[in-house]
Amino acid sequence: MTVYAIGGSSSVGKTTVAERLAARHGVGEVVHVDDLRTHDLTASPGHSWLRPDAELLEALLASTARLQATLATELDRLSALGRSTIIEGEGIQPDLLHRYAHSDCRVVYVIEPGEQALWTTLATRPGSSRFLALSPPERRGVVRMNHLYGQWLRTEAERYRQPWLSSRPWDTLDRRVGECLFR
Repeated sequence: MTVYAIGGSSSVGKTTVAERLAARHGVGEVVHVDDLRTHDLTASPGHSWLRPDAELLEALLASTARLQATLATELDRLSALGRSTIIEGEGIQPDLLHRYAHSDCRVVYVIEPGEQALWTTLATRPGSSRFLALSPPERRGVVRMNHLYGQWLRTEAERYRQPWLSSRPWDTLDRRVGECLFR
């Protein structure tokens, strides 16, 4: 059976798409990377959303790097189950999925090219109270970090010859991701 992986930055539609595709294609399990995390980026000593862009991206990359061994173990577990599964979340990265190219593991990355769209989604999605409680400059830092991570993911996906899609138009995202994964 196949493991379908959907990566991307926060607020690009990964969770919604994963749930819709699971229902449409009869995939029994959706694994959320957030449930595998044992640390929180914002709990890191000295963390501040007011840091320069490069430092914000570096902090997120360090956070996702700490997750790679856990993700590899989870991908091994899912591959051994013998049933189709979707795994989605921030931290699914091209270098890790490249190691699973020999197995029946398919991946796509969802990238939001516009910072304003990220800002709007972060401000309006369920759980937005944490984002809205930040000062405007801190919100800018959150948006910039996620935008830069998306751009980094796109570059890495291209480097490893893995597919990526723009999150927009939103109304066709699940169809486009489905075409990419369930070809």
